[in-house]
Amino acid sequence: MSEDVPSLKRIAEPRSLKPAPGVVVGYRRVRTKGTWAVFIISLIMVAIGLALIVHPPMSSKVAYTIDDELKPQYYFHPWFVLKKGEKLEVRGTVRGGNNDIWIYVKEGGRTVEDFKLVKSPVDVIFTAPEDGNYTLYIDNSMSLVSSKILHLELIRHYYDYVPGGLFLFFGFIVLVVSLIGLMIGQKRLMIRVGDETYEFWPTNWGKVNVAVNGVTLDSKVKPGDKFRIGPNDEHILEIKMVGRFFKKTGFFVDGREVGRLP
Repeated sequence: MSEDVPSLKRIAEPRSLKPAPGVVVGYRRVRTKGTWAVFIISLIMVAIGLALIVHPPMSSKVAYTIDDELKPQYYFHPWFVLKKGEKLEVRGTVRGGNNDIWIYVKEGGRTVEDFKLVKSPVDVIFTAPEDGNYTLYIDNSMSLVSSKILHLELIRHYYDYVPGGLFLFFGFIVLVVSLIGLMIGQKRLMIRVGDETYEFWPTNWGKVNVAVNGVTLDSKVKPGDKFRIGPNDEHILEIKMVGRFFKKTGFFVDGREVGRLP
């Protein structure tokens, strides 16, 4: 038969994703150490988040600043919603009369704590015994004639649940992603030629790790590289970038595409 006459069977034979004779191609999934490490880190993040929510750290902010004259028989009375253990601090100076001011705290009409007459410089701290609405009195009603010039900061020390919430939120996301990674595993391409096995899996910057007969090579391969494979180096392996919109690493044996990563 003349060799110039083409075979319809060979023309119709798909050359993509069909290996050459004697070449066996497959994939396997591997749970990597990196995925296990991310899973453990996510558990730690969730644990930290829960701990910070149960025992939140204390943050502080200036709730009020009083720079004003307080006349005799008058008082300031800002109110605060506090949780048990949160604090109110009054800090600053008082001028006029004996340079003192009466400070006390009420909740529901009853006096919870009375600091009596506090002399300048002022620095008192109230700790909420229970959750509640507390009114802080800066009172000059004990003075009949002397006005007081107040330069005070009312500082609220409150439980900050934000760090715990952030740890819990991001830890949960990382946990879900790592669990999916553990279930799916890392996709690896296996090419077997006779008794020789070549394994490929993606790494950073578009490069690919290679293991030959179970021995991982120190060097990486990349698109554009060509190698001979097989017991007698009888096949040509070529690595190319494939795909129009979403580029992948394609593997070609003797001109036939046999697989893609990732």
